[in-house]
Amino acid sequence: MPDPTEISSTTAARRTWRVRLGYLLVVVIWGTTWYGIHTQVNGTSPHLAVAARMGAASIIFFAIAGALRVPLRLTSYQTRQVLIQGVCFFGLNYLAVYAGAQYLTSGVVAVLFSIFVPLNIVIEWALYGKRPRLIVVAAAVTGMCGIAMVFSTELERASFSHLALWGAALVLFSATLVALGNVLATRLMSSELSPLVFNAYGTAAGTAAILLWGLISGASWSLVITPTWLTGLSYLVLIGTVVAFGVYMKILPLIGSVAGAYVAVLSPIIAIGISSVLEGLPLTAATMVGVVLLLIGHSLLAAQRKRG
Repeated sequence: MPDPTEISSTTAARRTWRVRLGYLLVVVIWGTTWYGIHTQVNGTSPHLAVAARMGAASIIFFAIAGALRVPLRLTSYQTRQVLIQGVCFFGLNYLAVYAGAQYLTSGVVAVLFSIFVPLNIVIEWALYGKRPRLIVVAAAVTGMCGIAMVFSTELERASFSHLALWGAALVLFSATLVALGNVLATRLMSSELSPLVFNAYGTAAGTAAILLWGLISGASWSLVITPTWLTGLSYLVLIGTVVAFGVYMKILPLIGSVAGAYVAVLSPIIAIGISSVLEGLPLTAATMVGVVLLLIGHSLLAAQRKRG
């Protein structure tokens, strides 16, 4: 008869490898989606581009849930949390990113967005009283210095620096929203809500919020459909949203919100490489030093939180 301890150890090892592979998959996918987002702001209004992506993803999530006969009923607590998280994580967050991507190269957008790693810590402190240690604060500052160095290179090469600053402000606002959504999602996934159902309702809530914003704000409803735009949209919907978020929300309760945010440390490296080839982002000394500081700072954050 097999030793129960040995079986348990084997199961745990397999689970660890599945989590690692899932994590790697998310990093690679999200590292490539930044350029995909760049293809969507080709004259198409940002809110329409995001609504097309999230609306299509929501339909697919609900279709999969229906095919698998996954219960769609939510408790009142889950409903409130899904709505809040959906609007933050899938809605306004992406609206701000797409709007900012009009003025910045995709690699720089990815680097700026990675500030949501230290923002996770700030929000957990504010909401749940998890006070950071001094080393955590120092690591966050190091990472932010790296972000500033990479952005300074973009600012120097931008034809209209005020537009680059506006784009950066939008991306930083987006990072704040997604950090809030990330922390809430960690708590919500611990309440035994299926990630599939979570994503289905979350993307639907995000789509509704974006379209409502478009109506209220009086934003233009410009839609420029080209083969490149359709290819980018298909990739973002199927791979960048359905696959990546499906895997991410599955592993998030197992790794925690801060380790989950560590995806934002690795994916910009891929994004910068793609941006340098396809958008002409110069890999200057300042850019490379900034990336190194970003890796050091955010790596220290992840290491300290694992110890904590």
